Amino acid sequence: MANQFLVKETMAAMKALSAAEIDALEIGTYEGVQLLGYHEKGDTPAPIIYYLAPTTPDPRADDGGSIISAGTTKLLHTFDTAIDVRYFGLRSGAAYINDPQLVNNIFINNAGKSILFDYNTDFTMDMGIGWNDGTIKVVSNTKVIINGMIRHRPSTNGNASMFLVRNATNVSFEGTGTLIGYKHKRPVTGLTIYYQHFNRFNGNYQLGDYVTLNSYGYKVIQLGRMEKDPSVTTSSVIGDKFLLGMPSGPSEENQFMKLELIEEKLGEWGHGIYIYSSSNVHISDLTLREFWGDGSAVGGDEDQGNNKPSEMVKYHNVQFIDNRRQGLSLINCSTIEVDDCLFSQTYGTLPMAGIDLEPNPNKDGKIKVGKVIDVKITNSVFSDNYQALAMFNPFPLETSRIDHIYLENNEMRDNLISNLGVARAGNVTVTGLRSYPTKIGNYSGDVSVCAASFQMDNSYIQSDASYSTGQTNLHVINLSNTFTDLSLMKRFWVNNTELRGLNGVKLSFLNIPFACPDLDIKLDHVAVYDVGVCTVATGNTVTQLKSLAFENCYFRGYAGYLGSKNIVMEKLDYINNTFDLRSRPNVVNESLINVPVGCQLANIVGNTFNGLEPIAEQSDNSLITIRNTGAGVRANILRNIFKNIGKVNYPIIETLGGNSTPTFVIESNSFIDCYVNNYFRVNRSNHGFHFIVNNVFTRASVEDTINALGTTLATGFRLFINMNVFQLALNKNIVAPVLYSGYAIAQANTINHLFRYKNEDVLGNASDLARGLVNQSAVTPDSAVLPGASYTQSEVQGILTELRDLKTKLRTAGVLAP
Repeated sequence: MANQFLVKETMAAMKALSAAEIDALEIGTYEGVQLLGYHEKGDTPAPIIYYLAPTTPDPRADDGGSIISAGTTKLLHTFDTAIDVRYFGLRSGAAYINDPQLVNNIFINNAGKSILFDYNTDFTMDMGIGWNDGTIKVVSNTKVIINGMIRHRPSTNGNASMFLVRNATNVSFEGTGTLIGYKHKRPVTGLTIYYQHFNRFNGNYQLGDYVTLNSYGYKVIQLGRMEKDPSVTTSSVIGDKFLLGMPSGPSEENQFMKLELIEEKLGEWGHGIYIYSSSNVHISDLTLREFWGDGSAVGGDEDQGNNKPSEMVKYHNVQFIDNRRQGLSLINCSTIEVDDCLFSQTYGTLPMAGIDLEPNPNKDGKIKVGKVIDVKITNSVFSDNYQALAMFNPFPLETSRIDHIYLENNEMRDNLISNLGVARAGNVTVTGLRSYPTKIGNYSGDVSVCAASFQMDNSYIQSDASYSTGQTNLHVINLSNTFTDLSLMKRFWVNNTELRGLNGVKLSFLNIPFACPDLDIKLDHVAVYDVGVCTVATGNTVTQLKSLAFENCYFRGYAGYLGSKNIVMEKLDYINNTFDLRSRPNVVNESLINVPVGCQLANIVGNTFNGLEPIAEQSDNSLITIRNTGAGVRANILRNIFKNIGKVNYPIIETLGGNSTPTFVIESNSFIDCYVNNYFRVNRSNHGFHFIVNNVFTRASVEDTINALGTTLATGFRLFINMNVFQLALNKNIVAPVLYSGYAIAQANTINHLFRYKNEDVLGNASDLARGLVNQSAVTPDSAVLPGASYTQSEVQGILTELRDLKTKLRTAGVLAP
């Protein structure tokens, strides 16, 4: 009977071997036992052979699959390839509830091998009472292959994770399978609610859609006309009607939807895969969905003196769908990669983000030192979440626990309130972001940033003001929030990016913080379309920046730079930008470019302004307003082109003054086909120096090219003018006549130029900066002798004396500078 096997149909039958059967195995009558199934014949992938285990050394404990106690002996099967969990007693099918300990038994004697949840399997697991109890605990050097379904049994427990990787290394999860929590199956009663609904912001609500109200998550489970009045509170109808839109007609007035509440008190710490104080963990090609906490979380010991973050964790092509708290939480970890993943429908309990980077705060009297650093998120999609991607650091920015974050080629669309929120981070780099409008008018900004250093490149951000729920301060990018350590922000740069607004009259493309004295803001090669304004946040402190620069940008449908007119800043630059003014919104009391009080240096250089509509009153303020005050302050408006500027109530450039001595240089600008009241308006009460030189005007249709405010000139006021004017309108003046009243001349201010006064050309006196008439009354006769063939020393000395005298006379006449 050699090479014959004793055949058993089930594990129970094999465990119940008789003494005679054991003797036959021991004497070699049977080579081994062939097992045809575990619970019943045929419920394992194939029959397997168990052999009599040696008695010495002890073959280890019964693990329910590889080592089996049978009567007085033990049987052994060695799994050479992936171990199918059905060989350890797991049963596929909705009728069976499996104990996760059956999976844990595999690791008792098979550490370092692969375990398999195979195709066409569907396992329901009965998890335990906490994240560390009643869960599948994966050990080091293990590969978990999931091609089927693994479900969490509905229960009242909301804390247990499905898989726990704790203090392990070299672990991988892979396959095409799905892990499913019980987010929508927890038994609850009396928790449905009827809400009146009309139009969704971009369509109608559908079955299965999610609605978040007062931080509670709801799922639409019924639509249509309700049989009872939803405003009546009963055991099955809770609360008043909630208006989600405006009816488009009588046919919608009785339309309601029934929402299923995902209870807020439900625990939020049960996850699909929890990685804790582990390293070199890879997860790929799986779907993690409907977990009451996170699809996956990465953390580790984080108490002071006991800090062990997880490291080197990678997610590739993983779908995080319909999870309750987060798709993925990063809590205490470093060197994390997320690539080609999907984060969708994250609703239930805050923060409700596709990915949340959030170290735990100090709590229960313990100092937490966890960090989230060196994170790379690439090629991923965030859709239909409450928030797409959030970074929230509970610690001050100066000790930031979120740092070195890199986002590349991600897409964010159809999220509810926010796409990218960064709160108290260190260094954040974003490239290739495609951000589309949130469904509700953004609370702070579709992209909101508080970071020490933030750089965005090659991105596209679109925002829609029509999604607003009554808010007026809507921002495409928001740099302002309530954190007290905003002053530690140092760098915000955006390059090669498009910012586009839809219905954007109420939108600002950039909201600037109010207290960041060391913050450099720079936008280079940024295209801004139809977003209304650029605003400055209001706060309890003086608005402060280090610098703000717009270089090589394109603006269309942009109203202007609005907000606080008092900003302490070193420098404001508008360099080589193009302003397409053909669709500029009409704005009250604001300029396209506002140089605020407190700005030490403003450079408006090389820009092109084109096409303001020629209507009666397009704006009630200047296109450019300079409000500089203070000694040493300087504003340079150089080499700009103004074309086809229609009639405005106010001039193109206006300088407003104070009581100090700023310097204004308006030089080498071109004005072509402009129809305005004035090109320049100068505040005569300003003590500063105005240099308006080498500007060219073609087809100048103005009231007066230069106008001056005030009834008197301030002491020390100087205006130097040197312009080329072509085709000046009849009966118009280059300089308004009021500037040349006798009282003004009596103030001894210098006004020099070939100007037109009362339609007559007048040549002004020459100065050290402008050509004009010489002072002929200061000329005296020449007394030099005629030249000879040779000169004595006294003659040479005489000639030198005459040359010195000539130089003095030229200076007196205004020909030479003093």
